[in-house]
Amino acid sequence: MDISADKTPVPIGRLGKPHGLKGEIRLLTDREEYLDFVEEGGFLLIKGLPYRITSLRDIGGVVVALEGLSDRSAVESYRDLAVALPWSRELESLEEEQGLAGWLGFSVYDRTSQQDLGIIREVREMSSQLIAVLHHDGREILIPLHEDLMIGIEPTEKRITMELPEGLPDLYL
Repeated sequence: MDISADKTPVPIGRLGKPHGLKGEIRLLTDREEYLDFVEEGGFLLIKGLPYRITSLRDIGGVVVALEGLSDRSAVESYRDLAVALPWSRELESLEEEQGLAGWLGFSVYDRTSQQDLGIIREVREMSSQLIAVLHHDGREILIPLHEDLMIGIEPTEKRITMELPEGLPDLYL
């Protein structure tokens, strides 16, 4: 796998509940295809830091153990954190297949303001990030689709939960 440190990591989902007592935690991916790139000995990026996967198993859902997190209490604080994979040529190809259209139709909920902001109708690619264009009560709302702001993605419900800076939705609503 061709991996480059100067490429943007690819967000793939989040960490779920701890499993057992030995530091394992559920890995919840946004798309099943991402699991093809998750392997024992590989890395997951959490808050931009690499964590080596020391074990990986499927128990009706994927459970991983990460180097340096050896018990349940250690992984509990990682629950609901966004997870990314280091950039690779193969992963970039998968992302290009899905394209920006993958976000269309997702509803966006802001946990900070406790408001449903609307449905993503368009995604604009800016130089440093993606911008979701939502429509709410006839108004256009622009929201950055940045992994640090996304705290939960539920692909089956087509819902993104975000924690936006206080006052951002108020600029539009």
